[in-house]
Amino acid sequence: MRAPRDLSTTDLGYLNGGAWGAVRAGLVLLHGRGRVTADRAGGIARTGSMPADGEPLERALFGALYGSMAPREVAGKRRVRQALAEQRESLIGLGLLRPAWRRFLLPAMLVLVLPMMVARLVAADLLGVGVGLLVVLAFVGLAGWFLPRRTLSGGRTLRDARRRHPLPIGPDGEPVDQPIGLDPGLAAALYGSVGLLATVRLFARDGGLLDGGTWSRFLGDSQPSGGTSGDSAPGHI
Repeated sequence: MRAPRDLSTTDLGYLNGGAWGAVRAGLVLLHGRGRVTADRAGGIARTGSMPADGEPLERALFGALYGSMAPREVAGKRRVRQALAEQRESLIGLGLLRPAWRRFLLPAMLVLVLPMMVARLVAADLLGVGVGLLVVLAFVGLAGWFLPRRTLSGGRTLRDARRRHPLPIGPDGEPVDQPIGLDPGLAAALYGSVGLLATVRLFARDGGLLDGGTWSRFLGDSQPSGGTSGDSAPGHI
């Protein structure tokens, strides 16, 4: 099992911004390798060959990209979704992200089911009204503990990574354009849109990384005959 400090760039992107954060970091990494470029307003296209030393998500993104596509369109491809699912499970295994059932089912039980039980105890005079109210409030507060996507360890890991890779701020309080020493992939992973604009402004703007881009089907493009329906399932992440 990897130590938190050994997380990949796209791992940090997932930790910071979820699946979309990981995808944007992966595309910026590919762009830095000269494998992806902005092809049209709101679209990207691949150049060159599959990067042999790329992260798993980078390779999945490159393999799913054909023609000119929007970033979110690429993110919806089956192989990319599978790579993201594996990445999420890895981060859950490291204790940095909470599984979905713990984020949603457990809080729902604490907020809905247990207060109903307390209400029945109060109605049966087995529990005082004041005590019952305090118990319900405690359940609600406990439910809020489980809602964040990141665990406490995940939050510490992200803060530590930002301390080690700060985004320089200029005298006007805005991030410095093209900051020296900060890799664009890490900037995208750790700081999202702010990092994109500070390091790869043109690629982010023209390639649709800021708003998801313009999907090819809205431009009248068709999928190549070699594509499969399962790999072209639409959907935003």
